[in-house]
Amino acid sequence: MSRIVYIATPSYDGKTVCDFTVCMAEIFRIAAQKHPDLELRLHFWMNEALVQKARNNLFAMAFHAGASDIVFIDADQSFPVQAFFDLLNHPVDAVGIPTPMKVDDERYNIRPEMVSAHEWDKGAGLLKVKVIGTGMLRLSRRAMQSLWDQSAPYNDDGEKRLICDIQIIDGGMISEDVQICDKLHLAGIPVYADIRYTCDHFGAKKYVGNYLNHYAKGLLPGEKK
Repeated sequence: MSRIVYIATPSYDGKTVCDFTVCMAEIFRIAAQKHPDLELRLHFWMNEALVQKARNNLFAMAFHAGASDIVFIDADQSFPVQAFFDLLNHPVDAVGIPTPMKVDDERYNIRPEMVSAHEWDKGAGLLKVKVIGTGMLRLSRRAMQSLWDQSAPYNDDGEKRLICDIQIIDGGMISEDVQICDKLHLAGIPVYADIRYTCDHFGAKKYVGNYLNHYAKGLLPGEKK
């Protein structure tokens, strides 16, 4: 029986960076040669300025199709192709790849930013995190079901739910990434990061990083990261 994996990519302007496109081509080429058990389905949600709505639409599509996994991958990123297959192989329900933020300082989409706030899981070989962004995040069917069950429907037929939203709490903005991870934690589902890899992030320029080195440096005495 095939493992159905949805690659879900919002693209508000209907475009992708070339590096993302190359990654997708390589993923499908390798899957066809080496992973006949995988049924990969790439879906874009284009021309939607509200990324939360785009992600909700993609999530609902994957959920109702009976997907085994959904992997959110943003169209302005690239990554070592092996990272995609490693995400699928990890025996956990929620795991992502760190991505540098589009700023000149070395900052990543893992929160809190202080590395000591997160726990190294020796057995899994992964970093157990409070929050990781949805730039490259794989969710198993169990994680998808948990998010679906905890989220309110927002159209008349109940076919879509507020998996992703933005909330204002105590004067602060709570992003979709935080909400997804909070819901998973509430369901007893740990969230992990595979810090052997770091995505590249494209904006005004190419933002690169190495979260593994960043994490190791942050654990040194006297460092406040």
